Amino acid sequence: MDKFQVLIIDDDKDIATWFKTVLVMMGFEVDIALSARQALTWLASSVPDLILLDLRLGQELGGEDILYQIRSNSRFDYTRVIIITGYPTSADMVTNLADLVMIKPVELTQLKTLVNRMATSKVEPKSLSFRDPVTMLFNKEFFQTRLELAFERSKRRPEFYFVVTIFQLEVRGMEEGQLVPDATAAILYEIAERLKQKLRPTDTITRISGFKFATLHEDLRQKEDTSVILDRLAQILGEPVQIGRDVYHVSASFGYITDGHNQYKNAGQLFEAAEQALQKTLSAIE
Repeated sequence: MDKFQVLIIDDDKDIATWFKTVLVMMGFEVDIALSARQALTWLASSVPDLILLDLRLGQELGGEDILYQIRSNSRFDYTRVIIITGYPTSADMVTNLADLVMIKPVELTQLKTLVNRMATSKVEPKSLSFRDPVTMLFNKEFFQTRLELAFERSKRRPEFYFVVTIFQLEVRGMEEGQLVPDATAAILYEIAERLKQKLRPTDTITRISGFKFATLHEDLRQKEDTSVILDRLAQILGEPVQIGRDVYHVSASFGYITDGHNQYKNAGQLFEAAEQALQKTLSAIE
């Protein structure tokens, strides 16, 4: 039987080495990543059973980015994540994405007990609760958590740009309610698969409700990239959808907002502004 595998992600080499020593003595297989990028490289080819994750990993990428990548990828559905941080408030927005939060300094007995419990208990897929059951995209709750993180980061880093889009799909020639449930689900699933395949892996895609979707695009080089994103989305959504012998033509109406942390007090206001922008677009069409 394979050993229980643990990945420690912490930029403090002394702490990471100490954790590793303790866990190796318990019989676990342990690896260390001393930066977010090193962790992402390691995770690209391996799936640990448990990750001990420090949230503060430097300016370029943070621990929340690692946590997002883990919960974004079904490969890690059965990977447990313990956040370890000396800043409790920084963990508030991602607590629901982790299995446990430990506050530094971590006691040896506490660490051994909790990791042993993780290794011997049944694992339930953590990420499934954040997914829409029809499309397997993220749901609105997960999207808003990710948006809050992006909003806070944009306040700390003036060069950090992001764009939020909300779009409403319409199947041309079909009145609302005309589509049979099976066709509706098939169209939604096909659209979701296209978005996942053709957008960046770091883009957050969600189905809000019905035929309404939202996307979050982070780490843009400049605000002018917004037009590139909108063009790409229009191209993806403009292709006909074939379900069996039937072909459906879909159109999309967009609302979008660039980061604008100086205009809005919080991420919730920014999201509402994007929805209002969509409503203006829909009203203009009518």
